[in-house]
Amino acid sequence: MIIEILIFPDEVLTGHNNRFIAHKVYGEHIVRAVYEYENEIPVLITVYFPYKNKYFKGGGVYEDKILARS
Repeated sequence: MIIEILIFPDEVLTGHNNRFIAHKVYGEHIVRAVYEYENEIPVLITVYFPYKNKYFKGGGVYEDKILARS
């Protein structure tokens, strides 16, 4: 599930301290996977399940894509 969220998110937003937040919608909730890069390698920081209406911007925003990095 976490790999799917990181590779195929509904949206990715920029967080604090050069971190990114990948969102995947599941009903009224989203899964938020917070990650950063360490020597160009993505490192997962935390995952949690808040209500969608609090954080989800509507999808289609990709401020980072893990597979697009080279």
